[in-house]
Amino acid sequence: MVRWRSVAPMIGQTLDHYRVVEKIGEGGMGVVYRAHDEVLNRDVALKLLAPGAIDKVGRDHLLREAQTASSLSHPNICTIYQVGQTDKDFYVVMELIEGRSLTELVATMALSMETVMRHGVQIADALAHAHERGIVHRDIKSSNVMITPEGRLKVLDFGLATRLATEEVGDLTLSHDSLESKLVGTLPYMAPEVLRGQKGDHLSDLWALGILLYEAAATVQPFRGKTGFEISSAILREPPPPLPAAVPHGLAAVILRCLAKEPAGRYQRASEVRAALEALQGALLQSRQPHPSEETRGPRTLVLRGMEHLTVKNGDVLLMVGTNKGAFLLRSSRERARWDVAGPYFHGQGINAMAYDARNGRHRLWVSTNNVMWGTFLRSSDDFGRIWTNPLEASIRFPTDSGASLKNIWQICVGREEAPDTLYCGVEPAALFESQDGGESWCLVRGLYEHPHRPRWMPSNGGLLLHTIVADRHNRELMYVAISSGGFYRTEDGGATWQARNSGIRVVFAPEKFPEFGQCVHKIALHQSRPERLFLQNHWGIYRSDNRGDSWQDVAHGLPSDFGFAIVMHPHDPDCVYILPVESDEFRCTPEGHLRVYRTRNAGGSWEALTRGLPQKGAYETILRDAMSPDSLDPAGIYFGTRSGKLYASRDEGKSWKKILDGLPQILCVKAAIIQMDGAPAPKRHSEARPAAKRKSAHAQNAKRRNRR
Repeated sequence: MVRWRSVAPMIGQTLDHYRVVEKIGEGGMGVVYRAHDEVLNRDVALKLLAPGAIDKVGRDHLLREAQTASSLSHPNICTIYQVGQTDKDFYVVMELIEGRSLTELVATMALSMETVMRHGVQIADALAHAHERGIVHRDIKSSNVMITPEGRLKVLDFGLATRLATEEVGDLTLSHDSLESKLVGTLPYMAPEVLRGQKGDHLSDLWALGILLYEAAATVQPFRGKTGFEISSAILREPPPPLPAAVPHGLAAVILRCLAKEPAGRYQRASEVRAALEALQGALLQSRQPHPSEETRGPRTLVLRGMEHLTVKNGDVLLMVGTNKGAFLLRSSRERARWDVAGPYFHGQGINAMAYDARNGRHRLWVSTNNVMWGTFLRSSDDFGRIWTNPLEASIRFPTDSGASLKNIWQICVGREEAPDTLYCGVEPAALFESQDGGESWCLVRGLYEHPHRPRWMPSNGGLLLHTIVADRHNRELMYVAISSGGFYRTEDGGATWQARNSGIRVVFAPEKFPEFGQCVHKIALHQSRPERLFLQNHWGIYRSDNRGDSWQDVAHGLPSDFGFAIVMHPHDPDCVYILPVESDEFRCTPEGHLRVYRTRNAGGSWEALTRGLPQKGAYETILRDAMSPDSLDPAGIYFGTRSGKLYASRDEGKSWKKILDGLPQILCVKAAIIQMDGAPAPKRHSEARPAAKRKSAHAQNAKRRNRR
């Protein structure tokens, strides 16, 4: 602790027109006094900065920083009234905050999670206000946060902290106390990049906010040690310890995203943290409110008039295309030469997931609609889009005790034929929901949501989401899911327990390259005729498993890039897989502007580029994880859509391609289905794989027929 001046001589003295009354506190930056403003007749807080702090950064720099911070005007920021200097002293005159620091509050009582969220919203709002004006705090910590008797929170010391010098970071064998007395800042709250000698910025403020929220929720700081070396080593290398079970999963997810080691993995703005915490508060409040009567909330069905709907016949191919501005439906005969188009359904809403359910004689379309104002709803239509369900409230909701709120639905998975009323949904924040009554009601799969790994799943740039569900059609207890960035998980008991199965899958963005979990899986695929084999597109890497995920081997040899999102199986051939690579995680466009689908017909042993009909110059396209789909005809059709709104189709298993639609909004998902009407004979399709020899023989016979014609 800095003891640079005897306190007693200051009491009763006057600095400018401020008369010092009593000492309030002391820290590494200096001493704080209660003082009386003799001109305006009010009490203020007067901080005299320690000579060491002044020498470290210079008077002129401190003056500019403090003057800039004095321009902030926000109810959760302590107001700076005046900044000045004398021959001996540099001082800051601030609003006097009556109350207790967050440090004191956490030490004396356990805060409710509602209180933690409320405090977090206020701090995040204060940071958002400052960051928008180019002002970074650089020393967010619980002792710099005051809570008034009325419950209002105030953040202190904006503009008075500075970064560690690189040479000071290197001396980490000092004790915790001596290190903090030497440096401006507080070690347990310092972000990894600051400890590496980089300048603290708005993202390091968000790291410190994560530490503070962790401390408020758990009553201890996440990174602790007896020496500066131990603390800094934990910050740089160790994951935060799991939060107590009482901390809602939603709040834990917000905290852990703030504590991503790499700045790119954190929230990128304080306003995003505020919005996330406000959503958690809203979910908590909504759970306590009585539901309004149905009469006041509109009809249960929605008739979309004013558009020409599809007329679908037996054997037709149906394409469901979700975009960021609505859903489109396309149909064609089994020749797939010409396509009719209907839509957009749900104008202006994001459609991340669609599915077709043909079980039990249904013709049910499922769609997830996401509206910025109204949230995410799961809707269905039994007449190919003429009438849609209009839920009175979201059917998929997190339980109140989870503390989480639904952000989006990323996957709709139809269950086994033997269980025609079972459906699954993968959502954000990462969770699996199950319905056993045809989608009327949904329940959270607790075995996965309460997995011990969950507090340490780190959100990717796109968020923390469960985006792929693969059910084994032969074993009702076996299911796989993929989570960004949690990894690949398997259940063998119908969802009661889950195991991470990521052996051999590389993580390029973490210090440990082959961890048990934490992989950013982009998509998984399985052929039901060979259920022990899986294929996986990772954030860098294409993998195959021949033992249901127990181990994985890289099969990306010979590709221009092993980064991508989409991966789909040929409907009849378990050795045949299609992918659409993009150049890199930094440039998520097709390599060198060539739009090429790559196919393997020997389970990843080799790959061939499929280019006929696709642009090979200036085609810088991006294809998302669910924007590619096969149909089940023979020969199979393959379809994909791009973020630039182009929809391509192949009716000969990828040999040639045709652009069937252009000018759509960004395409988020594409799903294909073959329609079988009641009583009509089923179109030719294959539920099992054909042996390779038979496939080659069939192709040869077709070629001979064409030659004879």
